[in-house]
Amino acid sequence: MPSNNEVLRSRVRLLGSFLGDAIARQSGEDTLQTIETLRKGFIQERRDPNPANKQKLIDLIASLDNKTLKNVIRGFSIYFFLANLTEENFLREERRTLKQQSQNFWEGSFRHTLLECQQRHIAADQIKELIDQLKFIPVFTAHPTEARRRTTMNILQTLYAHSTALNDLPEGSLAYQEAKQKTAETIDLLWSSDEVRTRKPLVYDEINNGLHYFNASLFTAIPQVYRNIKNAIVDVYPELSDYALPAFLSFGSWIGGDRDGNPFVTHETTEMAVLLHANTVLRHYQVMVRKLRRELIHSDTIASISPKIYQRIKHYSELDERIFYYNPDDYNNEPYRRLLSIILAKIAATNEHIQSQGNKPEAAADAYSNPQALLDDLRLIRESLSTHDKAHAEGLLLDMIRLVKTCGFHLAALDIRQDSGYHGEVIADIFDNASNLPDYRQLSETERQQWLTRLLEQPGTPLIYVDNLSKQTQEQLALINSIAKLRKLVGEDTFGSYIISMTNNASQLLEVLLLMRFSGLSGINDSGELYAALPVAPLFETIEDLKNIDHILPAVLDNPLYRKLLEQSGNTQEIMLGYSDSSKDGGIITSAWQLYSAQQTITEIAKKYGINTRLFHGRGGSVSRGGGSTHQAIAAQPAGTLNGQIKFTEQGEVLYAKYANPDTAVFELTMGITGALKATSSRFVEQPKQLNSYEALFARLAEAGEQQYRALTDNTEGFYEFYSQATPVQEISLLNIGSRPAHRKKGLPSKSTIRAIPWVFGWSLARFTLPAWYGVGSALNSVKQDEALMQEMNDNWPFFNAFISNIEMAFTKSEMSIAQAYSQLCEDEALRARIMQAVIDEHDLTQQGLNSLLNQDTLLSNQQELASSLEWRNAYLDPINYIQIELLKRLRQSNQQTPDTSSGHTQNDDISVEDPLIRSINALAAGLRNTG
Repeated sequence: MPSNNEVLRSRVRLLGSFLGDAIARQSGEDTLQTIETLRKGFIQERRDPNPANKQKLIDLIASLDNKTLKNVIRGFSIYFFLANLTEENFLREERRTLKQQSQNFWEGSFRHTLLECQQRHIAADQIKELIDQLKFIPVFTAHPTEARRRTTMNILQTLYAHSTALNDLPEGSLAYQEAKQKTAETIDLLWSSDEVRTRKPLVYDEINNGLHYFNASLFTAIPQVYRNIKNAIVDVYPELSDYALPAFLSFGSWIGGDRDGNPFVTHETTEMAVLLHANTVLRHYQVMVRKLRRELIHSDTIASISPKIYQRIKHYSELDERIFYYNPDDYNNEPYRRLLSIILAKIAATNEHIQSQGNKPEAAADAYSNPQALLDDLRLIRESLSTHDKAHAEGLLLDMIRLVKTCGFHLAALDIRQDSGYHGEVIADIFDNASNLPDYRQLSETERQQWLTRLLEQPGTPLIYVDNLSKQTQEQLALINSIAKLRKLVGEDTFGSYIISMTNNASQLLEVLLLMRFSGLSGINDSGELYAALPVAPLFETIEDLKNIDHILPAVLDNPLYRKLLEQSGNTQEIMLGYSDSSKDGGIITSAWQLYSAQQTITEIAKKYGINTRLFHGRGGSVSRGGGSTHQAIAAQPAGTLNGQIKFTEQGEVLYAKYANPDTAVFELTMGITGALKATSSRFVEQPKQLNSYEALFARLAEAGEQQYRALTDNTEGFYEFYSQATPVQEISLLNIGSRPAHRKKGLPSKSTIRAIPWVFGWSLARFTLPAWYGVGSALNSVKQDEALMQEMNDNWPFFNAFISNIEMAFTKSEMSIAQAYSQLCEDEALRARIMQAVIDEHDLTQQGLNSLLNQDTLLSNQQELASSLEWRNAYLDPINYIQIELLKRLRQSNQQTPDTSSGHTQNDDISVEDPLIRSINALAAGLRNTG
């Protein structure tokens, strides 16, 4: 019987053969032959390195024109699409097999987690308490590290469905042959369409990209998640069979709300995002109601239907008459269908009311005033159905009720984010234009708090002469007004939090609260009580800010006015922790340690002040930005820091990897939710007995790792010159990757000017993956005498185990031979030699340290499936890396001088070098996966 890996590789080869046929048919045998020469050549080079043969492959690449290189890259890129899709489908099949084997559910499934709870003697009432306090909030953000189009995503979803059919059908059957034919035809279509954007995306494109995942998978996955957890509860804790699940799952978004450093996000953009969200979810509700109307065909001449249904129809009599004017007796004996027709019309009117921004009175009259009113109608039908048709009461109707509870009319709560310095400038401008206020810029922190508090305590909405203010201030006030208007129009849950980047003092929170006063989002209500309609969340990003939380947070909570506002808002303070900038600032180890310590500090402060907290983890796709297993990451949080609520960002390629298909979306959401349940239960996160010793040793690791990291990134002259030349970071900003600029300022990048995503992305593409491991080797070596204690930590401390596991995975993706080739792009030979020696020395130390700590000879010895996946990928990544190096040379040469007409690379090419270059970035992102 073939092994699982053999079955997987066989399926990849099948899809690869279809791709080869498509390439030969559409682009010619020569193109296919070139791809095959490079593919086989680099595979052989991996098996039996030969410098002469490798140079021949590199020379072949250099001889190819841009158009040919474009097709070669496309071949490898689409191959990775197919391989990733096959792996995803294969993992789905493995889970399905485990599920069919009754007891053998995978770790992290609801059933497995609840059985663990039972084994740990967690009683039914305690399970109920755990779920009642659960809040699981993934937040979609627009930081794509790939240029994949939604058209391509749709084709890949079709392919995923065909691949699933191949799994389910017996080989040799007619149906199997038909599924193979459809698969081949779809791959043919994939090759003939363009898989990357031909222009830089607008924010509108990014909003639609985020919405794609709701239509593609989440509208199906969300109800299924609730079904799965309820079935598991009834199975493991049958005494909870009547337990009504709370709406513990909700979604957020930054797309159209995150304006920190993105000049293209304005108040109009935010309005557009909210309207698109509402349109997406309300149109889906209409689809569901139409399905229900086809299902619930019960006749009152046969079934006993609740009188409340007729009463509700009568309550809507005016609308009922308009809907059925052509046939007043339609559905007369089918009251569910009649009421559903009214519900359908009311949902359509609700959408029209929202899209017109309240400017259509006739739509406003028919619209639902809020999601609760829609839920009341749906629950009324379910209550009646439960008396005579429980199956339909628990079917699609219950799914829709759960979806409305999760998504409301807003779909995903839009967070607003802006830099603290921006608000400071706006407040200073407002102060400048008020004769009775001082020069805000000259005030001390204490004086700023005093003035802001005094203004916040004044009753009424403050007056302001907008025409005298700067454009920046006018835009900020327009945003605040838009938020207030949209909350009234769509619902109170339309917006999540107002997040303040680079928070480093208490006045910065009060500044935003004062700005909210100008639209009535904060102030004093009719009862004389302070209120804030939108939570204000500080974002602590740099190492210094994380270290200073114990000064900043108490300063905020010591302000009596702020404490009153917090009490009126559920007494819960949301705090966002930035993984990206902390890692870029001080390196991966000190970032992990400071984030861990910050959570403990926040928890201690919250207990002291008697408040609740919700931590918002700003995780990215790569390990250096908090990536890795969601289940492991959440379950390994410091004990007592979660309290049932967790919010975290979902970025870049992570969105596609997790939410492209319903089955995978259900799995990923499940793993995250069970991680949160485990982290919340003290039975799961009992502190190791030696925790103090473990933490002390990790603190020493962090200090040593940070010193080594800063020695390279802060104290090595010419480091950023090397970085800008030896990686594609400068070119990333030229390509169609995202709407937000890659750099905060023009010119040579530095640690302060380059954003965290291109920082990580550049190193990943050049196969250094430096932010994910640099400093780890020196850190491990510095405490080598305590290796026995470290091994004990790895066995007994989930936080350390998850950290080392992620480092090992990310480090394995580094490839020093490829990095060396990229380093040749650096023109300063002495600089290149100096930095590469430091990198290689640290790489060797890291490899030795990880293998010694994990008691293994080779990396990923204990993760064979992952090791196998990375191993075969490398041979396919190699040609793309060498092609990208050649393209970078061509682009940089063309920017410096008039191209040599004898080269043939520009004059005779039909396309510019930028075209294959962006495709090489896309291909590497697909092959490496968590790159940014």
